[in-house]
Amino acid sequence: MLRQRSGRRRVWAVALIAVTGVIAAPAVTVAQATPEQVRIQARHLEDGRFEVALQQNTGDDQWGERLLPEHRFVPAQARAGRWLVSSPVTVGTEPGVQELRVAARRHTDGRVEVALQQQRTDGTRGDRILPALRFVPAGTASGRWLASSPLAEPEPPAEPEPPAGTGNGPPREIDRDLPLGLITPTGIPVAVIGRAGSGYLVRTPCGNTAQIAGGDPIGEVRVVLDPGHGGRFEVGAVGPNGLAEDVLNLTLSRAILAELARRDIPAATTRTADYGSLLSVRSAFADALGADALISIHHNAPTSRLGDSPGTEVYVQSTDDETPRAASERLGGLLYEEITAALATFEGISWSRLANAGVLRVLFPEGGDAYGMIRRPEIPAVLVEYGYLSNPSEAELFATDEYISVAAVATADAIEAYLGTDRPGTGFVERPRRFDPARAPSRCEEIRLE
Repeated sequence: MLRQRSGRRRVWAVALIAVTGVIAAPAVTVAQATPEQVRIQARHLEDGRFEVALQQNTGDDQWGERLLPEHRFVPAQARAGRWLVSSPVTVGTEPGVQELRVAARRHTDGRVEVALQQQRTDGTRGDRILPALRFVPAGTASGRWLASSPLAEPEPPAEPEPPAGTGNGPPREIDRDLPLGLITPTGIPVAVIGRAGSGYLVRTPCGNTAQIAGGDPIGEVRVVLDPGHGGRFEVGAVGPNGLAEDVLNLTLSRAILAELARRDIPAATTRTADYGSLLSVRSAFADALGADALISIHHNAPTSRLGDSPGTEVYVQSTDDETPRAASERLGGLLYEEITAALATFEGISWSRLANAGVLRVLFPEGGDAYGMIRRPEIPAVLVEYGYLSNPSEAELFATDEYISVAAVATADAIEAYLGTDRPGTGFVERPRRFDPARAPSRCEEIRLE
């Protein structure tokens, strides 16, 4: 991963491509040189927009010309606090090619912050690299370019050494047995942060830290299921028959977990009962486990036009505003194919369906994936709306054991195909939907962990 201020000199070639909600443009490429560092440049414009660029160090503390893609602006109306990210910045080094992307966000005090991210070898993104100097002040004169601290390729990370002995016993061993996650004594899945005496320090569903004495370790998993909503502040949709979405999502997720277990596909879930959990916690939990995929389970509302075919929608991740993330899109296509085929076997259902239902991306009006469970995870993620709970005909079906069984098998079939084949799936909708969803409630009640 990249870190700041490396002393090693490598041969770099940089291409800045598109930014989700910020930049969307063809690549601008610089010929190979022998710089040691890159830095971000940024400036305010008179119309309220914010412009970004990159520079390479060409040696002897000299910086090359700015790399200015055709579209390179953060909209003036971009919401404060939300990172907008670029598609890859391709970096060629002597050993091979790496990818970075630019991230930028506005703050409520008017400043704009910039950062970089590196793509890991498995296609996921690392943590944002935050230069020491990374803020453009709100009062900066329009048109004035300001540069961040430089960023550079790091030395390969050294294997950490165990602490030296104190003379009162043997040296302490590095804790290599710390589990990534635990099922607490009350059945709550949590990510493990570290040791706390003889117990563990964990992240609670509401995003706080807590100490627990123990629990059942969560082993290697291929898939994480996320039963959407939960708790008294996040019920979700409610059907005309009184069926609540958070309960339905949880029931279906349990059936899918059981079906995956029968197929020897290890899986975990972000929620095991009717309690609230923040989106940031759920996505971080899936990332911490290093799963191959995250599937967020939902049932839709309000009812749209009625028809003869299921109105299942699968929302997938973006690489940038123009491009879906390949792994997420393929997973979405397989889920759509299997689920819609299975639901179509039910007779006498008046399905609710939008005209552009299918496998699609939902972007904010100013750009960037709109849904938190799509935008936040580093691992490939999708959000499935199986059908419309607000539609009386579908709500009656969703309350049956037969629906739960059929939907669970179809979902497991799609997951198995995603993990074990190269099938592409079906139902892809090319044009993204533009939508600003209501912000998820931030109220969260802690639940007993042990």
